[in-house]
Amino acid sequence: MKLRAHHLLCLPNFIGEGYSDAFTANMAAQKRRLAAEGGFTLAEGADDICAACPHRRDADCASQDKVLRYDAAVRRLLGLRPGESYGAAALQERVYAEIFEKHRLGEICGDCEWYPLCARLTGERKEGSDT
Repeated sequence: MKLRAHHLLCLPNFIGEGYSDAFTANMAAQKRRLAAEGGFTLAEGADDICAACPHRRDADCASQDKVLRYDAAVRRLLGLRPGESYGAAALQERVYAEIFEKHRLGEICGDCEWYPLCARLTGERKEGSDT
């Protein structure tokens, strides 16, 4: 299975909502697949989750600059390298410890349309916000 770095933030916060029915079904299937396989290879671009995304444009995303920025931030914070294989459970512990528990989600992807949902699920508060 191939995953891009920022999807390591999306998967634990996925609660059955998505861009489209096809995307939501694929996201649920990929989450189950990751749990069953226990590992993945870090993709540099589009991955198995992107396959059903309505924003996908061939090998890229309609929001390419934004998703590349998200991926780079996650790789930097977790010390990940594209093409390397990782164990899902151990890496998810690092995501929680280095990103969710340190409230760094907003700095990585605060301009994502799904940020309000993820922030609520992780208990993050955006700077200057009362919610």
